[in-house]
Amino acid sequence: MTRNEPATTAKYHKDPVEERFLDELNTALSTFEEARYRELELSAPLLYVMGVPRSGTTLLSQLLAFHLEVVYIDHLAAAFWRAPVTGLRLSAKLLQRPTTSSFRSQFGRTDGIHEPHEFGYFWSDLLGYPELAEQGEDHEDRIDWQRFRTVLTNMSQAAGGVLLFKPFLLTWHLKRALQVLPETLVVRVERDRIDTALSLLRLRQRFLGSSEAWASLKPRAYSWLRERPVAQQLAGQVHFLDEALTSQLRKIPARNRLTVSYEDLCAAPGPVIERIREAFARLGTTVDPRGMPPMAFELHRPRDQAESALVIDLEQAFAAVAAVTP
Repeated sequence: MTRNEPATTAKYHKDPVEERFLDELNTALSTFEEARYRELELSAPLLYVMGVPRSGTTLLSQLLAFHLEVVYIDHLAAAFWRAPVTGLRLSAKLLQRPTTSSFRSQFGRTDGIHEPHEFGYFWSDLLGYPELAEQGEDHEDRIDWQRFRTVLTNMSQAAGGVLLFKPFLLTWHLKRALQVLPETLVVRVERDRIDTALSLLRLRQRFLGSSEAWASLKPRAYSWLRERPVAQQLAGQVHFLDEALTSQLRKIPARNRLTVSYEDLCAAPGPVIERIREAFARLGTTVDPRGMPPMAFELHRPRDQAESALVIDLEQAFAAVAAVTP
């Protein structure tokens, strides 16, 4: 399945020739890979970093990838979204893991072959999403959950340890995903909602070239929101995605979930790592720290630079969308 992509500004435009090459390579490798899949159990728990887009999930993923003994999807492995075991094995064989990250990214896109990757094509293919939009109520029943289990357990076997993902599309399917593979820890990042909305606005402007263009995940309320003013679109995107994730998290056992704030993550990364290690210990798994994490990260507060009228518009928009059930 090829995912529909929005038209981006030139800086973020993907080379169609390279994209076609990778698509054809993945199609050719998928048969080779799936013929070698076996029915397995997870070798260690999975780790999902979740949150509303622009909430700090990339920063947390980078921190955990480089300062916790986990395996993650780097840019080399991500090139093999239909042959993910092949990608993990090639990455392990060819790349020497560096000791630290640049902790830089542009709208969730990290720089450098060693950095963690969202692996978006993989999740779209595995979960049957032609675009980043919430599907109908019957979509979950159409997902091949047996294949979901087979692919992830074989990836886990290749990784040989805790495997880290940032699977935005599981926002709508966490309960079912943990029924299939209950040995999973979900770490949710929460951020001030105005800062999140303003960061989404900047994503629209820089990535897509317009404040009017929708960027990232579309909740089911999109068909209603797209006719609303931009402030309500942003507030609604944050509100309805946060509601969906909260609903899914409430349906999984407490020991399988942990929430951290973006503000705490920036102020003291080390204690956040320790909280996650403790959560793994409650699942019966020891995950060792790796190296010395930064003492702190710069806290980005877009509301401090935004015009006061825009902040007021967003506050009013949040109140408006919270009162509506489209």
